[in-house]
Amino acid sequence: MDIDDYSCRKMPLTSSSHNGGFLSWLRHPQRGLPYLIFSILVILVVVLLLTHYYISAFDDVAATGYSHRGRFERAGRFGLTKSSELKSQIDELRAIKTSVSNELLELEKKRQSVLTEITGYTAAIDEMKQSYRQISDELGRLKVSLTNIQVY
Repeated sequence: MDIDDYSCRKMPLTSSSHNGGFLSWLRHPQRGLPYLIFSILVILVVVLLLTHYYISAFDDVAATGYSHRGRFERAGRFGLTKSSELKSQIDELRAIKTSVSNELLELEKKRQSVLTEITGYTAAIDEMKQSYRQISDELGRLKVSLTNIQVY
């Protein structure tokens, strides 16, 4: 066999536009892309409407389930509580907050006074160190003068 024999035997080219593939359908500007966009929008709208329906239906069931317990009751993380109970709990929490903030202010005043005392003690210690150095220097001079007097 010759090389020319192989070059003559080529695979037949198939066009995707002739076999009706999905990509060729999308490439057609009159029917493909607008139809795809429209169908995606319709699916999104339907999903949103169904979601809204089920959420509102759940809220209605939850509201009717608790309607016989009173108008201002609420089912929450801590169970059913009345508005008066909630108000008393809020007032109690505010009182606790006030007492804690007052306590913090008192502790801050105590901290400031302790810091002032510490600063005073530190200054006194520095003064004592300085006077100790002066006294030890004077003692050293007196010892030298004593030895000089004893020698003389």
